[in-house]
Amino acid sequence: MSQEATIRRGVRNARYAAIPNHVFEDDRLSMEARWLLSYLLSKPDNWTVVIGDIIKKGNCGRDKARKMIAELVELGYAEREQQREDGKFGSSVLVIFDEPRSLAPAASGRETAGVAILPQADLPATASPSPVSPSPVKSAHSNNSDSANTDYQNLREGGREASEDGQEPEDPRKIDAAFWALVKGWPGFAGMPKEPARKAWFALSADERREAAERFPRWLQLLKAQKKSHTPAPSTYFGEKLWMDVPAQDVVGRPANAMAAPFGKLWSAARISELLMTPTGIVAPPTQFQLSLIRQGKTTLDEVRAEQRMRCGWPAVNTMHERARERQGWLCPLALEEVAQGFQPVQRDGEQLAAWRREHQRRGWPFPEGKLPDWSYFPPTEGDGDLDLLVAEAVERFRDQISDYLADRSKGDDHAA
Repeated sequence: MSQEATIRRGVRNARYAAIPNHVFEDDRLSMEARWLLSYLLSKPDNWTVVIGDIIKKGNCGRDKARKMIAELVELGYAEREQQREDGKFGSSVLVIFDEPRSLAPAASGRETAGVAILPQADLPATASPSPVSPSPVKSAHSNNSDSANTDYQNLREGGREASEDGQEPEDPRKIDAAFWALVKGWPGFAGMPKEPARKAWFALSADERREAAERFPRWLQLLKAQKKSHTPAPSTYFGEKLWMDVPAQDVVGRPANAMAAPFGKLWSAARISELLMTPTGIVAPPTQFQLSLIRQGKTTLDEVRAEQRMRCGWPAVNTMHERARERQGWLCPLALEEVAQGFQPVQRDGEQLAAWRREHQRRGWPFPEGKLPDWSYFPPTEGDGDLDLLVAEAVERFRDQISDYLADRSKGDDHAA
């Protein structure tokens, strides 16, 4: 038999990692988990585990990456550590160990008492084992938190990385988009710090975020009815869960709301009823850029104000549009359910929808952006003739049909003024 070495190593003139042999010889670990453990042990002590990095380096899918992490956790090579920030529980990080903290039964069925009984390439040293538990080789600090992959949120910024109830974890990008959609029209938010509010939003559960968004318009109405002098910041609203103060029925005693699908009858009735109300959003003054355009004669002050009014005048409607793009419904007042039954379907690429767009533009109302569904609902038009005139008449008929509803809403706003 040839005595020539079958393992040949290069000169140690570059970076390399010292990884215990038992990492490769622990027959409980799958080959994928051994790779992941070896890869993570090769990183600096202040490395933070990022799922997106594992997917990229391991050339695998998200499910495979999560499965490998779960295997390391199960076998004691990793554990999730809850951090504390300012005396409160903060984000969760994954800590990696070069020796398992608690060993699960080996594949053969026998109990494994420790790493020492795993197959070793060389005889073990005669030194006594240390009574101190092995220290983690990864700290909670990150040197890869600038990764472009937003899955960093799953393990670091309050996102739920693995579901104990078996449900798929939320996409952090959608959570972030929902946050900006909600605070877009928040009174005074333009001058507030953004990160505390965003951090408080990510700390909520999925159900809490949904309730916070759904109850936000009624919460604003409640503040007005109580004649509050200011609107709390989003970080306070999320952190103290102020939406829980909203009663089951709104402040003027209208019937309870119901979740309605985007562009359906009730959803559309609620949207247009909001637009028929006086705009309540804060309209910012012209920016320096807009003022320069006005001075150059490229636009007028009235046009700038109209544009700002359309974008910011109806925060609830803007939020409805944002949620509709994510195929999320909206809590709509059942008081409109009866009249909404008469709404008629309008085809996406038809002339009637184009007329509705023009009517929104004429009234200075925001129109849903992006691709609409094949059919959406609007107040019914009657007779034949000029479509623009028919659509305008349909709006006025709808206004008359819900006049009592609008009057009740106006009374609530007057009391809050």
